[in-house]
Amino acid sequence: MKELCHGYFATRIYLPLSELSRRWRKFSRKIRGRSDPFSRNPQLPEVSWRDCTKQRSIRIWEREKENGNVRISELGILSALAADCENGTNLFEIGTFDGRTTLNVALSSPAQCAIYTLDLPPGLETVFSLVEGERHMVDKTKSGSRYEKHRETHPAAVGKIHQLLGDSAAFDFSPYQASCSLVFVDGSHAFDCVMSDTRAAMDLAIGGGVVVWHDYGIWGDVTRALDELERRESFGLRHISGTSLVYWKKR
Repeated sequence: MKELCHGYFATRIYLPLSELSRRWRKFSRKIRGRSDPFSRNPQLPEVSWRDCTKQRSIRIWEREKENGNVRISELGILSALAADCENGTNLFEIGTFDGRTTLNVALSSPAQCAIYTLDLPPGLETVFSLVEGERHMVDKTKSGSRYEKHRETHPAAVGKIHQLLGDSAAFDFSPYQASCSLVFVDGSHAFDCVMSDTRAAMDLAIGGGVVVWHDYGIWGDVTRALDELERRESFGLRHISGTSLVYWKKR
């Protein structure tokens, strides 16, 4: 029951209030003639989370947010998208961090889905340089610590998770291509890495599958990369209102 309460709070209370707060701050700055030094001026058209998923009863586990995690509203939306996935397909996450999102998509997705989550191990030389402020997400004791806590209480769901290690810019994604009904891109925020991860994610998705990116409108290179891709390719990328998520459905 508490997981349902967390999901209701995330999407029905936290999300609309955070969106209202964002719009008020934007209006307030405009009438005062002041700019926001942290604004990345996102250009993508917006879409409601309700138009991205048929789920309305959403569950959330591990609701507490750590630095580097998605917001609780974003976690709820990702859980809903995982619940929409076709049974027997794969889900792929680029950027495990502590495994909070991994756990939720594992618990929310159909029983026969497999979850593959790729993380950069400490000390590995990367193809592209990390952006300032990312290092703490790499230099951690272990990837996926938050889903590991639930291995005994939720063995079936955690057993669906396959932890992969490597640099996404050099990783061989070919065994997973065209097998995923949901791909979540939350790796390095460097421009070139976002571009590389995006190409990989789109190839991973099956027809009708969904790709979601995190930190749009927050990290400059993420915002610039996705805006540039949409201008150049007209993929149909959409910014989910009130979040830093971008949504794309493969046709």
